[in-house]
Amino acid sequence: MAKEKDLDRLKRTQNTIKVLLVTEEYHITGDLRLPIHSVVENPTNENLLFYALNCGNMFIALENCTVMRKKEVEYLPEHIKYYNVNLNIVHSCKIIED
Repeated sequence: MAKEKDLDRLKRTQNTIKVLLVTEEYHITGDLRLPIHSVVENPTNENLLFYALNCGNMFIALENCTVMRKKEVEYLPEHIKYYNVNLNIVHSCKIIED
């Protein structure tokens, strides 16, 4: 049973990348689930991120997020397990390393 959980966790981490989203009010970091590799011809993380942001969806889902206000530095930023972001409010998005 423990091995199945480890394999499931490994599969989830292989299909996600850590991203930083910047909106007018917030900096949001979290794990973005990538689309299936067969959808993109050259499946690098950058190309998969481009596809995820430009495939016509209005929202993307981030997991294990940290949401910080730009104007007010918070002692403890908000941590959210699952967060949907409307792409209309995103100013920029970049891949970050852990």
